[in-house]
Amino acid sequence: MFNCASCGTKHTDGAVCSTCKQHYDFQCSGVTEAGYRKLGDRKNAWRCLKCKSNQSPSPAATSSNSSQLDKVQEQLNKIMIQLAPLASLVEDVKLIKCELGELKDSLGMAHDLISNFTDKMQTIEAKIEVLNKSSDEIPVLRAEITRLNQEIQDRDQWARANNVEVRGIPLRKNENLYEIIQQIGRLCEFPCNKESINYIARIPTRAINSEKPIIVAFNSRYLKEEFVALARKCNELTLSKLGFTTSGKFYVNDHLTPYNKILLSKAKKLAREKNFQYIWVKHCKIMARKSDTSPIFQIKSEKDLSKI
Repeated sequence: MFNCASCGTKHTDGAVCSTCKQHYDFQCSGVTEAGYRKLGDRKNAWRCLKCKSNQSPSPAATSSNSSQLDKVQEQLNKIMIQLAPLASLVEDVKLIKCELGELKDSLGMAHDLISNFTDKMQTIEAKIEVLNKSSDEIPVLRAEITRLNQEIQDRDQWARANNVEVRGIPLRKNENLYEIIQQIGRLCEFPCNKESINYIARIPTRAINSEKPIIVAFNSRYLKEEFVALARKCNELTLSKLGFTTSGKFYVNDHLTPYNKILLSKAKKLAREKNFQYIWVKHCKIMARKSDTSPIFQIKSEKDLSKI
């Protein structure tokens, strides 16, 4: 750091006069920074304007030149004073350029974030479009599932079309189920021959503390329907008639699927709440009727319960 011998301002770099050893900034030295650098070793012989003028061979010319140089130097000093604020302005410009560079980097990062966000939004929109299409298909699929479930229930019930379910008969050791069915047949005035029966068996039940029901599979649905119709008309279906010492009744009904048994139970409960007079089973179908003059309708699914 030095003070310029001409303008007096501080500088960090400039030219050094080989004669007076004074330091000058490049603006006051009369030589450009690039020109001074190119001098190489000749910089050691460089002289300032003042020293050059002092060594002029003509005293008159030297005096004149010195006067002119003083005027020029004075003008230069004034100009340098006027230009002094430019140094801080240059620093401000450099700072602004630096801040603009940082802003550019920030904008680049923001652009990348926006680009990533746009890509994610497009992905989400594509997924939403797929979900919307799927939501349109859901009612169709639900209807198809309902139809298939109903078809399965109908097939399961059809497989039981020839079956009769007898409930309420206690289990006895070494019991003969065929003889029990024959006794029931005699009470109903329906002959139960072995030739008309496919099989007889007790099956497990989900009801707690309940006797296993007896399932009778007839060879013909017509025989089964006749047997059930006569049993429902019979008033003597009591355990004592079958040789049991306990009192109580037993019941002969169509062999419903577990689903239809639950459906029948719900229908009877609703019928009591809605004052429906009739809920019954015929040909393994659950039927309902509000009164003697009301139309009869079938209950095939829980959706039909809304009709009660």
